[in-house]
Amino acid sequence: MAAPMLVGDAAAARARIQPALVMLGDASSDLSFAMSLMKGAELLALRGGSFDPLLPFHEIGQLGDEYLAEMDAGAKLRHAGEAAQEACASVDRCCGHLHAVLLLLGHTGLPDVDGVIEEERVAAVGELKAAKGRLKLGAGMVAGARQDVSGAN
Repeated sequence: MAAPMLVGDAAAARARIQPALVMLGDASSDLSFAMSLMKGAELLALRGGSFDPLLPFHEIGQLGDEYLAEMDAGAKLRHAGEAAQEACASVDRCCGHLHAVLLLLGHTGLPDVDGVIEEERVAAVGELKAAKGRLKLGAGMVAGARQDVSGAN
């Protein structure tokens, strides 16, 4: 997606966009799976930390003082989940921009269509960079959460 895409070379642009859309779809699925795993870890901590597993706590802050490491890890996982959710939204917006490019590639008669395509491409690249940044942040938080609970209760 780094190089400009022009109506005059629509076939090449489509050939670059289609695999990117497949990879972005895979990334979106992986992010959704990661979010569900993080939520599952939170729910397990709430159930395991309560006095009666049939009556789990409602939030990580309800764990007792003996579970400070788990509380810290839970907060980091919650923030990592939020980062993953934001990354997923950026991936979806990136796909939207690429779909707009695909649509515009078929309209050679529109005035300044190459300029509009370039704007959409640049926006797609920006969303992809934002997603990567959120992923890096989330991965750091997950690693920190794992470190918090290694050897904890």
